[in-house]
Amino acid sequence: MKEWGLTISDTRPEGVQITELKVFTNSDIQEVDVVQEDGTTHKEYHFIQTEYEKDEYIELLNTQVQEVQDGMVELAELIVG
Repeated sequence: MKEWGLTISDTRPEGVQITELKVFTNSDIQEVDVVQEDGTTHKEYHFIQTEYEKDEYIELLNTQVQEVQDGMVELAELIVG
């Protein structure tokens, strides 16, 4: 995993971007109006970007799914008693 930190783009990024070998997650996406020196404004998007190898991202998702499943089992045991 490589954290790129604050990233700026003229186009709104998707939450998850998948390429042939990598997965990029983009969070905390904010639309920002930037005032130019001549007084005109344009929109930029500021966001936090993290880069994963595909296998690394799949493992992360697998871990998250397992945590949710474990939590559901615990909740079901509390309900059933």
